[in-house]
Amino acid sequence: MSTPFKNNAGAGAKLGRWFAITLLTMNVGSECVQAQTASLYPIKPIHLLVPYPPGGGTDSVARVLAERLGRELGQPVLVENKAGAASTIASNLTARAAPDGYTIYAAPVSIVINPVLQSKVGYDPYKDFQPISMIMTSPFVLTINKDFKAKNINELLALVRANPNKYSIGTSGIGSINHLAAEYFIKTFDLKMTVIHYKGGPPALQDLFGGQIDMMFLALPDALPAVKSGRTIGIAVSAEKRVALMPDLPTIDEASGSKGFDAVFWVALMTQAKVPEQVVARLAAAMQVVGQDNALVADMAQKGMDFRITSADEVNKYMLRDGEKWGQLIRDLAIKE
Repeated sequence: MSTPFKNNAGAGAKLGRWFAITLLTMNVGSECVQAQTASLYPIKPIHLLVPYPPGGGTDSVARVLAERLGRELGQPVLVENKAGAASTIASNLTARAAPDGYTIYAAPVSIVINPVLQSKVGYDPYKDFQPISMIMTSPFVLTINKDFKAKNINELLALVRANPNKYSIGTSGIGSINHLAAEYFIKTFDLKMTVIHYKGGPPALQDLFGGQIDMMFLALPDALPAVKSGRTIGIAVSAEKRVALMPDLPTIDEASGSKGFDAVFWVALMTQAKVPEQVVARLAAAMQVVGQDNALVADMAQKGMDFRITSADEVNKYMLRDGEKWGQLIRDLAIKE
C-alpha cells in the first residue's frame, strides 16, 4: 500500500511544480504586457480631474494645460470637474484610479490641508499620489474696503491693535487657504479681529465692496480687477516677492518688517502612486516641453498666475512645507470644517 502513496505524492509534487511554473510564466507575461503598454503610453484619451466647478481660476488653468499637454502627448486630455468636500472627492478618485496614467489630477494645496482639517479623508497625501510637476502658484492680496481709515499695512496694524475685535476679515470658507492666510496674519502680528466666513469668494467680495467686512485676502486673479476698478484697495501681497502685475504693492514682509510671511495657493499635477515609472517619466517630459511655451506662460501671468513647471521633488517640498505649516496652524487653533 506504500507504493501507490509514493507515486501519488510524486505526481502531486510534479503537478505543484507545473502550477508554480505556469503561474510564474503568467506573471512574467503579464509584467511584459504591462511594460509594453507603458512604453506605448498614451494610446487613448487622458482624464484630468479638477476639484472645483467650471469657471474658476484652477479650472481655467487646467483647461489651458489640458489642450497644450494633449498636443504634446498626441492624445486628448479631457478635463473632468469633480467638485466637492473641499477637493477631497477628486483626491480620492485619483488615489483609487487604475494605476495606468490615464487619470491625472490638478491637485491643490488642500490635498495636504484636508487630512488635518477633516476627520477622515480616505487618502494619504504622501503615499497615494505620484507628483509630476507644479502647475501654478498664486499669492493673495491683502485688500481693504475703500473707506477703511488705514491706507498701508503699518497704519492697518496700528488701527487694529488700538481697537481689539472691532475690525473684521472675511474668508471664502472655513479651512480655505485664504482663511488660513487670514489666521496666519492674525497670529503673526498678534491681532484681535473677527473672522467672518462665507460660502465662497464672491459673496465675501461683495461684502468687502459694501463695507460689511473691513478686509480679506483676495486671490490675485480676483484682486486685479477689484483693485483696478477702485472698488477695493490693495495693501500688500502675501508672497515672498512682489508680483509683476501689481509692482507697486509691497510684500507683507517688506511693508511690515516681518520675516518669512508667505501664503500662496498652488496646484500641482499628480497621478496615482503606483503608475509605472515609464508613464510618469513621459508625463514629466511632456510637462517640461509645455513649460517652455512662452505664449502660454505669458497668458497665465496676465491672469495673475505663475505658471511654473518643476520636478516631482519640488512638488514634494511644497507638500511637506505647507502640510506642516498649515497643519500646525489648524491644530493650534482647533479649526474644523
